[in-house]
Amino acid sequence: DNYFQADFAPVGYLFHFGGAISVFNTDLIESFNIYQSAYGPEFGGVTGGVFDITLREPKKDRFRSTFDVSIFQAGALFEGPITENQSFYLSGRISYLDLFLGDQLPEEDGVKIEQFPKYSDYQGKYVWKVSNGNNFTFQFNGASDTAQIEISEDSEEIATDPDVAGTFYNSTAMHEQAIVWDSDINSRLTTKTLLSHRRANNVGEFGGVGDIKVESQDVMLKHQSDYVLNDAHTVVLGGQFARANVDLDLNLQLPPCGELDVECFVTGAEQLSSNERFDVSSYRAYIKDNWYVTDRLTLYPGFALHGENYLDKWFLEPRLAMEYSLSERTLLTAGFGQYQQSPDYLESDAVFGNPALKYSVAYHGQIGIQRDFANGWDVKSELYYKSFDDLVTSDEQTRYSNDGAGYAYGLDTLIRKNMTEKLSGWAAVSLSEARREDKRTGEVIVFDHDQPVNVSLVGNYEFNPTWSLGAKLWVHSGSPYTPVLGATEDPDIEGFYRPQYGKINSDRFPAYHRLDLRLNRTFSRKKDNTTTAYFELLNVLGTENGSGYDYNADYTERTLVPQLEGIFSLGIKATF
Repeated sequence: DNYFQADFAPVGYLFHFGGAISVFNTDLIESFNIYQSAYGPEFGGVTGGVFDITLREPKKDRFRSTFDVSIFQAGALFEGPITENQSFYLSGRISYLDLFLGDQLPEEDGVKIEQFPKYSDYQGKYVWKVSNGNNFTFQFNGASDTAQIEISEDSEEIATDPDVAGTFYNSTAMHEQAIVWDSDINSRLTTKTLLSHRRANNVGEFGGVGDIKVESQDVMLKHQSDYVLNDAHTVVLGGQFARANVDLDLNLQLPPCGELDVECFVTGAEQLSSNERFDVSSYRAYIKDNWYVTDRLTLYPGFALHGENYLDKWFLEPRLAMEYSLSERTLLTAGFGQYQQSPDYLESDAVFGNPALKYSVAYHGQIGIQRDFANGWDVKSELYYKSFDDLVTSDEQTRYSNDGAGYAYGLDTLIRKNMTEKLSGWAAVSLSEARREDKRTGEVIVFDHDQPVNVSLVGNYEFNPTWSLGAKLWVHSGSPYTPVLGATEDPDIEGFYRPQYGKINSDRFPAYHRLDLRLNRTFSRKKDNTTTAYFELLNVLGTENGSGYDYNADYTERTLVPQLEGIFSLGIKATF
C-alpha cells in the first residue's frame, strides 16, 4: 500500500527479505521523508503512505574509498571528482554468511536449509554540472535476494497444511537506471525531467503450492515545473507516462484469500495456471498552487488526474494542504486528499481473480503541529484519520469482490535531537487504531497490522572522539491473531483437520520489545582517512517476540514461533 521513490525515481523495494536490511548504503542517504497521510498530488497510486528518499551527491574534494566488512557482509564505496564539474560514486555490497553456514546447518524437524538467505545490492551516481542552473545526473541501483529450504512430508512444520511439502525457493532481483535533468530556466521557472528504466524478475517455487516466474520491464518519463507566478502564487505542474511489459507464468494451488479471511489452506485447493504477456500504459498529471495568502498562512490546493489501460480506469483526485506559522518556531499543518489504488494482479487476473474489480478508495485527513527548540531539539505531532472503501475481499462466486471497508486513525509524535555536542537521536510514539469491515455482514474486525501503541527510541552518544555508543529500543503492542477453539477431521482428506476459529484477530501476542546496541571504536580520525571498528548486538535482551503459532496436526498443541533471536556482529570500516 506504500509508494517508494529515491531522487525523483520510483524504487521497486527498499529492504532485503521484506524489512531486515536496507538496500541502500546508509552512507549515501542524505535525508528521507515519510508521508503517512494527506500527501500532495505529486504522489499517488496508493492508499497508504509515501517514502521519499534523497541520496546525497558525490563528494568533489578528492577521490576516496570506503570499505566496510563484518561477519555478515562486505561493502565498498568509491567516489570523487572526475573533472572540475563532474563527480561520481559507486557502491556495492554482498552478504556471505551462507558461505560459512551452507554445509553446517543440520536438518531440523524435517526442514533443511539448502540455500541460506543471501543478498546483494549496489548504487551509483554520476553528476555533471553543465552550467549554472543546469545539472545532469545518471543514477542506478539494484538488489537481489535468494533463499531455499526443503520441507519433508512428515515435518511437523506443515502438519496443518500437508500439501505445502516440497522445495521452497525464491529469487528476486531488480535493476534500475535513471537520467535526471535539473534546469533553472530563469528566476521564475525551474524544471526537473526524468527518464527511468527498471527490470525486475521473481522466480519462486513453493512446495506443493506451485511455482511462479515473473519478468517485467518498466519505462517512465516524468516531468515537473515550478513557476513563480507572482509574490503570492507558485504553480507546480507535473506529469508522467509509464509503460510496463510483464511476462507471467503462474502455476499455483491457491484459494482466494483476503483480509477478512481467517486462514488460507492450500491443502485440497484447485491447481490453476495462467501464462500471459501484457503491456500496461499509465498516465498521471497534477497541478498544485503554493498560495502564500499571508506571511503566516500558506495553502496548497491541487488535483491529480491518473489512469491506465489495463483495467481501463481514470480518476480525478482533489488534494488540499495548509501551513500556518504561529511563530518563527511553531508551525501548524493540515491536509485532506482522496486516493485510489488498483487491486493486485492475482486479484484481477481472469484465472486467479476477478477482472471486474474496482479500485480501492481512501480519504485522508490530518492536522499537526511542529515546534523547534534550542540545542537541536524539535517536536512534530500529527493526528490523522483515513477511511477506506471498495477493499478487495474473497468471494465464493467471483473469487474476489470489493466488499471491504475500514478506517484507521492515530496520533504520531516525533521528538528529534540533532547532533550538537555529544547526543543525537529521536523518539517516535504512535497511538492508533485500525479496523476492517465486511460490508456484506456488517462485521467489524481488528486489522492484521493494528498496533495501538508503537514506540521507537534511537540514540547515539559520543563519549569522546574515540568511543561512541548507539542504541535502538523498539516496543509495540503485540500483533493480533485469531484463536483456535478446536478442530474436526476433514471427511475427504485423511489425517487433515479443519480448525474452528474464534472471532478474527480477537487475541494478541505478548507486547513486542527489542533492544539493539552498537559500540564504535575509532582508531584514527585524520583529514584523509578514518578507521572504525564496531561491535553490534541485536535483540540484546533475547526476547522471544512471537510472530505466530505452530500447531500440531489436530490443533491440540501449539508452540510460539519467535522472531529475531539475539545475535552479534563484528566489523571494521575504513575510509582512505
